[in-house]
Amino acid sequence: MTVPPQTWATLQKIDPDCWEQVGASGHGCPVWQLKADWLRVMFKGAYQSIRACAGAGLQPMQAICFVTPAGVHELRVFSRVRPGEYYDSAWHFGEPGEAEALADIGHAQRRRLLAPLSNGEGPIAPANAIWIFDPSRGIPSLGEADYNVRIFCAPIDETIDVNAATLDVRFQESVGERQMRLVPWQRLLVWMQRLRQLDKSAYHRINKPLRSWLDSRDCEQRIATLGEADIGMMQQQGMLPPYIAWLTPEEAPQMADSIRLQQGIARRKDVLLQYANLMRLPNFSPIPALLMQVDPARLDLLDLQIFMTIGALREIHGFVEVETQRLLQRRPDLQSAMQSPQGARGLQSDPEVAALNAHPRAVAEQQDAQDLMLRKAGSYGPTTRELTIAGQVMMNIGNQQISATMFLGSGAGMLFGLDATNQYIAAALAEGPPWKIYVPYIC
Repeated sequence: MTVPPQTWATLQKIDPDCWEQVGASGHGCPVWQLKADWLRVMFKGAYQSIRACAGAGLQPMQAICFVTPAGVHELRVFSRVRPGEYYDSAWHFGEPGEAEALADIGHAQRRRLLAPLSNGEGPIAPANAIWIFDPSRGIPSLGEADYNVRIFCAPIDETIDVNAATLDVRFQESVGERQMRLVPWQRLLVWMQRLRQLDKSAYHRINKPLRSWLDSRDCEQRIATLGEADIGMMQQQGMLPPYIAWLTPEEAPQMADSIRLQQGIARRKDVLLQYANLMRLPNFSPIPALLMQVDPARLDLLDLQIFMTIGALREIHGFVEVETQRLLQRRPDLQSAMQSPQGARGLQSDPEVAALNAHPRAVAEQQDAQDLMLRKAGSYGPTTRELTIAGQVMMNIGNQQISATMFLGSGAGMLFGLDATNQYIAAALAEGPPWKIYVPYIC
């Protein structure tokens, strides 16, 4: 049974102001009810109530339920996978009468209905709708909390749970969506494993627990069968980051251009000479070695995100931006404050925001912004920050050389000089998280 076309056509003529909010679904989407006077005028007693789960202005609509005087719930649920398409079904949650028994209406003895995915012109994919309740309880003991219907459409792998009374809509994650959520972590681990051939020095900078995991004989199989529990455990142990760096498809070309620029800089003798003099090493390059091993044209969006995550490229959406957004998601009070005229100022005075802005990674991002301005102006040599780090490293090496010479003789100076690159990278990464194994050349 479908929602009658005339009912839907009438509904489309009603202004959103004729609805009042009466609640919210489990994920926060408002639930609206058509005001009684409009219900009476527009539908002339055909329905005793009409409710919809939808955003502001009744758009986008997730579900709508028309309840007839006989207690039949005519339910339309909109697809999340195929926007604009929907599933129709009708249910009588009490003892079915003779009319319901004859019609295509679900009830206690007919708990499964066909509810094909439709687009307004007709069915386009088969789907089932099932009333989920324990039959042993008996109809008289059931209440609105038991009016739960599950819709499953196999061709598009979509499952939706909805309560026909409260219109609490819950879109279940599909198998494909779960697999797609795991792909970034699998790709991250694949790139880290590849560093064993592409950049051995970087591979040895991976934290020891994760490196042991990557060195295991069955590593490829473990990556292929990686599950959410595995990721959660590795995140808790500090082996993996809490999220993959953000990047939009529109921003990907500029990151690919950044790689090309860096590959060009790595071939400029004048720039390399400045860094060689800085570190007193003839072969020192500021460009992450990984970037010299790849073709930017063959990297996809996720590859670029991985490179930013491990520090081979600078993050466009850095620590402060990402953590601020995560803070706003769990602090509705800050979201409300942002809407006020003094919202930005009030946000900065919040203790959590202040702590965020004082974080070492936040300070480092401010320095990144300064370095980026220099690069854009055509200054590709060492920045003030790089000079400072190099000075500290060379002073440290000098002290080590003096101590070593006392025990090992005059050849110790060369021994410690060869470690300058590793010490420089270690010093530059000291304030960062363990998954940052590169010092990005900021450009």
